[in-house]
Amino acid sequence: MKISAVIVAAGSGKRFGSKKQFSLIGKRRVFEIALSKFLKIKEITDISLVFPPEDVNPAYPNVVRMGGVKKYKKLESKKIRVIAGGKTRQHSVFNALNRLDTDTDIVVIHDGVRPFVTAEIIKESIKIAAKYGSAVAAVSVRDTVKLVSGNVIKSTPERDKIFLAQTPQTFKYPLILKAYKKAFKERYFSTDDSALVERTGRKVRIIPGDYKNIKITFKTDLLL
Repeated sequence: MKISAVIVAAGSGKRFGSKKQFSLIGKRRVFEIALSKFLKIKEITDISLVFPPEDVNPAYPNVVRMGGVKKYKKLESKKIRVIAGGKTRQHSVFNALNRLDTDTDIVVIHDGVRPFVTAEIIKESIKIAAKYGSAVAAVSVRDTVKLVSGNVIKSTPERDKIFLAQTPQTFKYPLILKAYKKAFKERYFSTDDSALVERTGRKVRIIPGDYKNIKITFKTDLLL
């Protein structure tokens, strides 16, 4: 079984104030920490890093500098692509999907600004996607949720039925590629990969995520 990973780090960081994927946590950049988690998963044979187009060339030395062969002895056996992103996350992921080898079986899609994902979550997502076609890391909401319109509460959904989607989101390659092609054909856009698969009529399974697996959005998130 051939397993590929797509790490999406092509955002401009408008809410953050700069390109957060290149911010430092300690001595490493955010995307480098996320990448390191996937380099340790032996089942993953190739990794696509998706960066803003203007950062594609400078990205190569960053990949090597993060510890490279010294820290990850099998790094030379990993095929790492650095790909230019598009105008939206959906465009960026689609760019990467179109560059994967045609014999790819499973694709693990992960936000490059979620550096605290665990190997256990990645491996479980691969296991479930291989069996059922899809797997999305998610956590249940802790607070009561209100649906609001015009500052007025319209309803209070049952909390045990609401989950917060995270990444990785893992799929069989033909399934996710078909979902992306359908979405673009119908001019449907979403920031969530599984939403595109849902539109094909396929059921999407969730796996337990981690409350620590945060997506860095604001500068205060770096303190965590």
